[in-house]
Amino acid sequence: MTDPEILPLAADKATRRTWRTVLVLTALVVLLVMSLLYAGRRVIAREALTGWLRSQGVESEVTFSTFGPGGFTGTLRIGPATKPDLIAQVAEVRYGLTGWWAGKPFGATVTSVRLVRPVIKGRWTDGRLSLGELDPLIASLRKRPPRSDARQPRIVVEDARLRLDTDYGPLLARASAQLDNGRLLRLDATFAPAELKAADRSARLGPGELHLVTVGDQVASALDTTVRELKLGQIAVQEARIRLTARTAYPDLKQKRGDGALTQVLKIDARSAAYGTNRLQDASLEATFNGQSAGWIDTLAVTGDGTAVLGAARADLAGARVRGLRMTAKVGGLNWTRRGGDRVAASLATRVSAEALTTDKLVLTRLTGALWGSAVLAAKGGDLALAGTVATNGDWSGLGAATAGDAPEIAALKRAARSFDAQTRGLSVTAGEGGLKLALTSALTVRPIAGGLATIQAQGSAPIYANGGGALHLAVSGGGLPQADLAVDRYRFNAGGLTAQTRIKVKTGIGPVRDGAIAADGQLRVANGAIAFTASHCAPVSGRLELGANSVEAVETQLCPTGAPLFTLAKGDWHIRADAKALSAKVPFLQAAISQGAGRLDLGAIKGRLAGTLALTSGTVADTGADLRFNPVQATAQARVSGDVWRADITVADPAGRALGKGDLSHDGATGMGALTFDTGVLSFAENGLQPAALSPRAALVGSPAVGKARFGGQVAWTKAGSTSGGVLEVPSLDFTSPAGKVQGLAGTVTFTSLAPLTTAPGQTLTAKRIEALAGLTDSRVTFGIADEAVNVAGLEMALGGGQVHLAPFSLPFASGQSWKGVVSFEDVQLSDLVEASPFADRMDLTAKASGTIPFTVTPDGVRIAAGELHATGPGRLSIRRDALTGVAADGAVVAPTLGAKTPPPTTDTFTDFAYQAMENLAFQSLDATINSLPRGRLGMLFHIKGENAPPTHQEIWLTPQEIITRSFLTKKLPLPSGTKVDLTLDSSLNLDQLLGDFAEYQKLRGSDAVQPNPAKPKP
Repeated sequence: MTDPEILPLAADKATRRTWRTVLVLTALVVLLVMSLLYAGRRVIAREALTGWLRSQGVESEVTFSTFGPGGFTGTLRIGPATKPDLIAQVAEVRYGLTGWWAGKPFGATVTSVRLVRPVIKGRWTDGRLSLGELDPLIASLRKRPPRSDARQPRIVVEDARLRLDTDYGPLLARASAQLDNGRLLRLDATFAPAELKAADRSARLGPGELHLVTVGDQVASALDTTVRELKLGQIAVQEARIRLTARTAYPDLKQKRGDGALTQVLKIDARSAAYGTNRLQDASLEATFNGQSAGWIDTLAVTGDGTAVLGAARADLAGARVRGLRMTAKVGGLNWTRRGGDRVAASLATRVSAEALTTDKLVLTRLTGALWGSAVLAAKGGDLALAGTVATNGDWSGLGAATAGDAPEIAALKRAARSFDAQTRGLSVTAGEGGLKLALTSALTVRPIAGGLATIQAQGSAPIYANGGGALHLAVSGGGLPQADLAVDRYRFNAGGLTAQTRIKVKTGIGPVRDGAIAADGQLRVANGAIAFTASHCAPVSGRLELGANSVEAVETQLCPTGAPLFTLAKGDWHIRADAKALSAKVPFLQAAISQGAGRLDLGAIKGRLAGTLALTSGTVADTGADLRFNPVQATAQARVSGDVWRADITVADPAGRALGKGDLSHDGATGMGALTFDTGVLSFAENGLQPAALSPRAALVGSPAVGKARFGGQVAWTKAGSTSGGVLEVPSLDFTSPAGKVQGLAGTVTFTSLAPLTTAPGQTLTAKRIEALAGLTDSRVTFGIADEAVNVAGLEMALGGGQVHLAPFSLPFASGQSWKGVVSFEDVQLSDLVEASPFADRMDLTAKASGTIPFTVTPDGVRIAAGELHATGPGRLSIRRDALTGVAADGAVVAPTLGAKTPPPTTDTFTDFAYQAMENLAFQSLDATINSLPRGRLGMLFHIKGENAPPTHQEIWLTPQEIITRSFLTKKLPLPSGTKVDLTLDSSLNLDQLLGDFAEYQKLRGSDAVQPNPAKPKP
């Protein structure tokens, strides 16, 4: 065979013959060489291939079982013999030869490669893949990409064994694949179980499968694998099966594009999946997505819509246990782009439901929620903005079940907590750089099945939850529930519960407390089914103690912190611990009140049974009756309660701290029965010491200084129907100053049948040895009773001037300003003693025994007397100095003097002078007097006296005849003859109101308060 281009060069036959000879020889040589080459083709090919691989830095070994111009079959090893990186037991390569005859350089074009059961080893270290000895070859081939007009060979890999060593452990897989012209037509891979572990990461993987099929310009893939256990930081998964099917555009490797439709379906079933403390049990996730993809790996953009359904038989989320959890989410308008950093934006519509959610003692059932909004996720963070509704039924067992011993409010609270409905139509959920935030745009209402209402609202603009805490406002009312207003300025969840800084106002009843109200600021802690409130400062409290007819009203105080929680409530058991100050209360059935009290409260209830102590360290007890029985005293008390039984030890002192007695109180709340016993012990009264008048306004008659002893013991007992009281006053001996004068030796025993109102049995008796009044009163004895707010005197007897003075029965009211009447009787009373003790002792003398009666009325305007009379029981003498008389006029035997003159009256005639002389030395055989009150507080006395003039020395009148004739004796002062008979009517008056007022002032100066009201001075 000759080359047409060469033959024309031969010009002659010789030359042509020479070339023919050369060509024949050449052909023979080529034939010989080819024969030799064919005979050694395997060795040559092996040496050529291994030499080329060695030139690429790849250690290898090749053996051929067949070799021909169309291909070869053999085995291939790449890498050291002791540790190869690739071994192919069957490597079948088909190729076509190229050369000058095809207008191409001499060589071979590989048309197909078939590897059967190859073993490939690699290593993944620090995020990089290494295939050992193949790494330089791969790097070289990457530098020489195939020509665009060159067809890539068909590659078939059958039953390949893959081993990838990583920092966490080996991965083993078996795979078969088909590629044609650089396109992956099919891939079928199975993964062997593997255990990977490093630091805080570990995984136990089960067997898995991966299948890919290319149909047109689409790739369909399916992944099915299991995860026995996975720990990756806070993520932990156990026994999970993952199935992913997808249909995507086949990537254009030349243009580096992946444009086309995208469909994915993901299904995950896991026995357990956790993130931190949040855990799902028997969980499942099914998600679908339909959309479009465009761009390449670093410029990828995905748009479309999807749905996701998450379910879990059980879950532990943020400390709550959830059963039957189901979450459905619809994603619309999703836009994921990697240009400029990963960013995903979409609209969301979610629904959440749970059969039950339990946290500590709280159980929420039929929990449903719907949220809608938008979400944005980016490499540096994201934003979530959702709004929706939430509804649930609830049961909180932290307070326990209602019992018969519970107060109504506590029972209502327990019933309300055990069954309620809650919902809101204004829940806002946002998430971003500040974390997750929950807010309320409309109130969350909680309606107990038993009645009432609780509302939870936002506190200003603050979220109700953000980063483990938040703020809210809670109001409770109706249904017999405590009326509460709770402003939570901030709260935070912590281990086992939450802590909140609150401002609280509550109106409720606890135990015997009714209409209780408290306003307090402090810290509220809810944990393990218990509520504890610790006040930051003193909290005002008011209410009343319900004890039937014996209730304590208008209780007001301030409860102050002690270091322990002020109030705790757990399982229905409550406890109050506080210091109390500014305590005040009224005890109507005792007609008493306490004020300025201070003490300590440690009181609680366990299963409805009260227990604790109350200490009153100081307090003022005052009488609240219309007429005061006692002056304010200081009291201390130690009270204990066990179940329904209250007991207290009470000590009373006067304002100066002197002990006044002790009391014992007991009360049974179950029966409503109780009693207060009180005993003063022996009280010693002394000058400049304890005085009766300082103890009680009703002891004003016992003026200071009082010296002596007294004792009072009493009891107040009560039932649900009412109360009874009584006591005994013992006075062994008491000296004091009364409005009537000094009293010596007052003694007696008074038995009280009631202390409120103050009442005694009739026939009580007090005696006094002596009363220093106008005259000395001795052997005084009064018989009386106290009832209807008055002293009812049955009899008053006393010795005076050798006779007796009696007061007819009368009633003396306790209330000031009331009028009362009486009648005083005199029997053979020597009047000289009265005159000597009166203010007229220096103006007159009267010696006579008299008897009579004087009715009187004590009014707010003074003492008034009507139809009083006195009669001398025998002869007597009367001497009135003329300087004590004014306005004397004589008409026969009628004289009208007025007592009280300070200067002697002028003598106008002899007969008037005789009248003065008759009254200066009058011995009478009879004396009668009538006494009546006159206007303007004056007392009128009309005396009728019969007797004779009896001067100390005998007197006679001697007149000369001339004096008789000239009647000059009429202008001459003449002595009234002794024995001159006198029939005298003496009409006189005095200012009784002023007299008694002056006497009262005199007694005040002596140390006794007045009983008689101070009358107004009469007008002149």
